[in-house]
Amino acid sequence: MKFSGFVWTALFAMAVPCIAQANLIENGSFELTASPVAAGSWAIQATLPGWSVGSKQVEIRNNVVGSAFDGSNFVELDTTTNSWIGQMVETDLDAHYLLSFAYSPRMYQSAGTNGIEVLWNGVSLSTLTGTNTTGDNDWNIYSFDVVGGGMDTLLFKAVGRPDGLGGSLDAVSLVSAPVARASAVPEPGSAALLLAGLGALGGLGMRRKR
Repeated sequence: MKFSGFVWTALFAMAVPCIAQANLIENGSFELTASPVAAGSWAIQATLPGWSVGSKQVEIRNNVVGSAFDGSNFVELDTTTNSWIGQMVETDLDAHYLLSFAYSPRMYQSAGTNGIEVLWNGVSLSTLTGTNTTGDNDWNIYSFDVVGGGMDTLLFKAVGRPDGLGGSLDAVSLVSAPVARASAVPEPGSAALLLAGLGALGGLGMRRKR
């Protein structure tokens, strides 16, 4: 007996439910700005919606000196000198979260000027740097497992040479880490549900044939 793709999809949807993950970071791709930044231009601004900003402000780039990873804007944290941005995030105590973001070294600059450090509740997760001769931003996604403390602080700060030239940041995301990955083999309860569904469909097919 053959089953249509719709039937198989429906049965596996019952066996392995999907849960959409919401980004807990506000303005993670920096598309919201205090003042508009025209396409092909950049601006140093004292505020950034959703984020706290260091005293040296933040440089927002709208597809200039490289393309954004997501949307039109990305940020550089070495404005006239090294600066930082941070955000407080409400989480569930002891729950695991996946923190991810896009980073690119600035084009044609040495690794010594491109450093960005990422910290979770004051603890350094990593310091990123590198060189880039591609002629555009060379984005890479970095991901970290972090644990919620109820109210947590995410911080990005420039740590390279403070010369007004630094690495770029975009697409910051924080989502609940999945409890378990979906498996090709259903769990016992799901398998029973699947078999029951197949049996019911088989009976229906036999009744229709008679």
